[in-house]
Amino acid sequence: MIRRRAQLLSLADDFPRVWNDPSVEPRERKRILRLLIEDVTLINGEKIQVHVRLRGGATRSLALTKPLPIAQIRKTKKEIVAEIDSLLDHYCDREVAEVLNRQGRRTWQDQPFNLKKIAHIREAFRLKSRYSRLRSQGLLTAKEMSKRHGVSCTTIHAWGRQGLLRKYRYDNVQRCLYEPLEESTILKGHGGRCAKQRLLSPLYDRNEVQYET
Repeated sequence: MIRRRAQLLSLADDFPRVWNDPSVEPRERKRILRLLIEDVTLINGEKIQVHVRLRGGATRSLALTKPLPIAQIRKTKKEIVAEIDSLLDHYCDREVAEVLNRQGRRTWQDQPFNLKKIAHIREAFRLKSRYSRLRSQGLLTAKEMSKRHGVSCTTIHAWGRQGLLRKYRYDNVQRCLYEPLEESTILKGHGGRCAKQRLLSPLYDRNEVQYET
């Protein structure tokens, strides 16, 4: 009798080692639990009450804090949303992700941000895109600039590269919007080289031209 008792006690002492052994498969752990536990009763309230009845008749009671709903866990924090909203005044989605990653910010899954995650958050919280923000400031596409100033789109792009126009990126493939010039700055029919010569003394000092990168 004493020997059997010692054997049982040794099994209890070995239980943590066996349970935590990585070589023990999950199905084996389930079998161990079935041998030890008669039944479990859960009571849902402010906390989860757990009443465990063991095979030998002993009982154990636990009070567990409720886990957050998955929707709340996955929801982007308010401070992250506010930061993204602020950054979109200056950067496109990919650049916003890069800034957040440099700051050490992470998603609810503890992963770095990327273009798709920023776009998803922007749409979920109805944040205005970089493009919409620039358009609301009166910036124009190359096609609109060409019609406004009577030159080709190619000329507009060239002037943008040369720093004769202020341009602002709005997406992740180098697309830009342009800050319009005064109506009288370029005369219709005087594009190409003539217009380029007239813009050698532009409204904006070339050293002051701003790019959003």
